[in-house]
Amino acid sequence: MKKLIKSFSVLLVSFALVGCGSKSANIELKEGLTAKDVVAKVEEKAPMQMPQEFDEQMATDIAKLNLDDVEDYAITKAMIMNSADVAAVVEAKEGKVESVKATLQGMLDTEKNNAYLPDQKEKIEKAILTEKGNYVILLINADIKAAEEAVNECFE
Repeated sequence: MKKLIKSFSVLLVSFALVGCGSKSANIELKEGLTAKDVVAKVEEKAPMQMPQEFDEQMATDIAKLNLDDVEDYAITKAMIMNSADVAAVVEAKEGKVESVKATLQGMLDTEKNNAYLPDQKEKIEKAILTEKGNYVILLINADIKAAEEAVNECFE
């Protein structure tokens, strides 16, 4: 009886681990979409003030993104002093998700430190920093629910 319970417990734990391990790995963008498409969808559903798409120079200098850790990325930020709006979608290379997430956390922290208007501070408090498989997403927007829905619509 003890062997049966022990075997059943091992089997149960094995299934639980397999389930946890494969869940995030299967999250991908819908076929044909890129990080840039996701950010465009966010801008469409939750408009930003004076959005500026980051090129490589801005991604490394402003966002501090290490492009060696990245497969694909799109970052758009409001380019006026009184707006903290950000939409960032970064596909990390295998094993680099935590590094990319730490970088985007740094970007979020910078926005927190620079926010001086009450509405921007509130916007930043509601910011979303999340992972979907190998994708790391940072959203700062007045309509954070619409921004999040736009992202979710792009993933399978």
